[in-house]
Amino acid sequence: MKALVIGGTGPTGPLIVSGLQERGYEPVILHRGTHEIPELDGLEHIHADPHFAETLAEGIGDRRFDLVLATYGRIRLLGEVLAGKSERLITVGGTAYADLNGLRAHEGSPRAVSNKIVQKIVETEEALLAAHEAGVFNLTHLRYPNLWGARQLAPREWAIIRRVRDGRPFIPVANGGLTLESKAYVENAAHAVLLAVDKPSESAGQMYNVADDETRPDYVRVMDIVRAMGSDAGLLNLPEEATGPASFWGIGRDLNFSREGRPPRTIHKLLDNGKIARELGYRDLVPYEEAVRRTVEWYQQHPIAPGSEDEKQLSDPFDYAAEDAYARLLAEFVEATKAVGFGGVEYVHQYSHPKEPTRVK
Repeated sequence: MKALVIGGTGPTGPLIVSGLQERGYEPVILHRGTHEIPELDGLEHIHADPHFAETLAEGIGDRRFDLVLATYGRIRLLGEVLAGKSERLITVGGTAYADLNGLRAHEGSPRAVSNKIVQKIVETEEALLAAHEAGVFNLTHLRYPNLWGARQLAPREWAIIRRVRDGRPFIPVANGGLTLESKAYVENAAHAVLLAVDKPSESAGQMYNVADDETRPDYVRVMDIVRAMGSDAGLLNLPEEATGPASFWGIGRDLNFSREGRPPRTIHKLLDNGKIARELGYRDLVPYEEAVRRTVEWYQQHPIAPGSEDEKQLSDPFDYAAEDAYARLLAEFVEATKAVGFGGVEYVHQYSHPKEPTRVK
């Protein structure tokens, strides 16, 4: 069986390719050729730009595939390009739901369509479903959240790991690091995609959220990474109005804050993965604690060069002088509050605890 993987060199690509091989497929990788990785050596590569119909069509030519799996490029073009080339298509896109005030977003929840990128995401999904309904192919579409683990384009975990490696005494977090954001560890996300490969009938014409079963708040993720590195670094807790050095937490979570010149909003971004669990049997392949250990190990072995173009993807300046200044000002503020007259809080238990039996006359 032949499988065309469009993309394949990103965070989940090599894991998906390996899973296809285990299932008896012969994967062919189509990508631009600008990013080669050792995990895909020995496989056939088609170098073509997947962002344009003409280059996609030229790269594929008159070949047919039992399965096409697209994780990259303008996947809305595939209805046109794949007609007569494959009967089975699995695509991966983004989530970008609207702010639901802490509720988990299911597949039918509203999207943040005021953002142009999200508008394109929605248009792409509609085009893919239309092609499925027209019988061009059997479609399954998976919505990825921000991923974590190896080979990330903008690994937020590196913002923590580098500070520990640099001996910093604290990691900046916004609003105590209490924000919850559903993410997917790379092996768990690849596992979700491969479940769709295994169940073409059950997943036909369906959209699925992909997310880890467990979502820990930011401060827990930070401290678990810190401990996994053997460090005793603490937290620098910055309020939303003065997020400053903690603004990297907003990348991918608040889509408009930088262009609007404001701090990122510390809103919860939670996904409901119940549909893929019910219909395809999804459960985390790698539990949270093990995923933390593997992530730390990867970036210790594959550190990102400070100041490199890869690190700039984080939008984190690693301005330690500014972080120290924020910490001093915060300490001064906390000290100044001690001079403010405040009656204090006395805890009173809501239920009585009588020491003798109550007798009602």
